[in-house]
Amino acid sequence: MYAFQVIGSTHNAAPVTRRPFTHNAVGRLRRDSPEPARLTLRQNLSHIHAFGRILRGDTMTYQNRGILRAYANADPNAVMAQLQTAFAGFKDKHQGEVADLRAAVDEIAASVAVRGMTGGGSGTVSPGNRAHEVEALAHFGRTGEVRADLSIGGASPGDLSKGGAAVFPWVSDTIRVRQFAQSAVARLARRVQMDSGNVFEEPQDLGDPGAAWVDETDARPALASADFARLTVPLDELYSLQRITQRLLDDSKYDLGGWLAGRIADRLARAAGEAFMTGNGTLRPKGLADYPMTAEVDDARAWGTIQAHYTGADGAFGAGSAGPDLLVDVVYSLAARFRPDARWIMNSKTAGAIRKMKDGEGRFIWSDSLAAGQPPLLLGYPVELDEYCPDMATDAAAIFFGDIGQAYCIVDRPGLRLLIDPYSDKPNRLFYSYMRIGGRLQDSEAVKAVVFGSDPAD
Repeated sequence: MYAFQVIGSTHNAAPVTRRPFTHNAVGRLRRDSPEPARLTLRQNLSHIHAFGRILRGDTMTYQNRGILRAYANADPNAVMAQLQTAFAGFKDKHQGEVADLRAAVDEIAASVAVRGMTGGGSGTVSPGNRAHEVEALAHFGRTGEVRADLSIGGASPGDLSKGGAAVFPWVSDTIRVRQFAQSAVARLARRVQMDSGNVFEEPQDLGDPGAAWVDETDARPALASADFARLTVPLDELYSLQRITQRLLDDSKYDLGGWLAGRIADRLARAAGEAFMTGNGTLRPKGLADYPMTAEVDDARAWGTIQAHYTGADGAFGAGSAGPDLLVDVVYSLAARFRPDARWIMNSKTAGAIRKMKDGEGRFIWSDSLAAGQPPLLLGYPVELDEYCPDMATDAAAIFFGDIGQAYCIVDRPGLRLLIDPYSDKPNRLFYSYMRIGGRLQDSEAVKAVVFGSDPAD
């Protein structure tokens, strides 16, 4: 039979002397500390492990801080029950302490969060943070109050002096991401941001200055000088009007911020992407497909006119190898300086037709990408799908090839603005949003077109 007693001592007590324990003897480990003290969790577990070994009859050497007495006149079941009871009490006590600590940490975290969302503290909210901006956008939708520390414009909360509340950087980035996903031109074109003004202007050098070889004593007559033009890109206004019922606004569980960001981004992105390809330049960007086209080569045609390759058939490629041969001509009509970054642009329907084409030796001219996320290749150049590109119809420019970053320029004003109208359409609240953006052809020699029809000059 066994009985036991554990008495703790202070942490700095002298080390004890090792002494073996056996199942039929009484072992004592004693130190000089006269007063017991609380044992740490690690010490208690160490004692428990030692008691288990004693009960199994193991011979062991035990060293710990404290006093252990083992008696051979007790019931082992009673010893184990006493041990389990003691450990259960110890466990409950420490679990309570952990719960108290967690509650204190949660209280501190909640206090910090409240300070951050009410404008207190520093560094707790930041422009570009999706969660913060969606919450602030929802707050603006319900109350009309502007979070000046998160918005692009607005000197103070509720400041509408600039014609509306500037929406937040994350929302503006979302619109641009949607544009890139839906429009190859938006993704590949040159981007210029304007902080002020409504027209972007830039001088363009249309030719090379003259140069000539001379001897040391030869005269130096005047040579040809380069011609200059001006690239002018006006900022056009694009707006979206969304309505939402007052009941949904009153429902605090409704994700108003996410809804506004998603709807606005999708609508504005689709409208802008379409204009970059087919816009007529009146109150909107002038798209690639709307520029004049001719079969003349670079040195012969007027600046601002795109060179076109005509298929000779209405809404289709020519018979046999005429189609693949025409595409080869398109590639090598583009100046060598533009070919390193050149891309094909077409819609999915046109891509499906070209995907089946073979050259004169029966080989497909289209090759799928060998790496995930990379575009397929047509005659060795990447293919970008743009669903706003025209279909293969009579006299339609359905395929473009070139360096779009050199060919097309997009100018925009950072951010967009929101106005709320709670009166005109009760019980709905109207959300009016608008942005400023423009686009024009920058270099007509950097892009070529395939027109599905006959050359009008023939």
